Amino acid sequence: MPYLHDIKFLLDKILRTYAGERTIVIRQLQDKIWDEPGVQDEELMSILTDLASDLNFYEPVERDRDESLGYYDDEKLNILVNKAIEKIDSYLSK
Repeated sequence: MPYLHDIKFLLDKILRTYAGERTIVIRQLQDKIWDEPGVQDEELMSILTDLASDLNFYEPVERDRDESLGYYDDEKLNILVNKAIEKIDSYLSK
């Protein structure tokens, strides 16, 4: 599943980068998820599209982050990304 390997690579890259560069990698990941029509597994596609949507609320700059609207920081981003990696790893091990 080259597609899932690409997704996992981008997720790992998000964990290794910070701030402005992180938002660039997040956009790359979202584009990869939304532009890939070939995923046949509905559960996997749901996981990936939910992740892509959740990533819209990442805000690296504290003064620009309105938590009441659902925006979150690096800590929550790391949690979301690590959970996504776990789920993808379970698909890759099948």
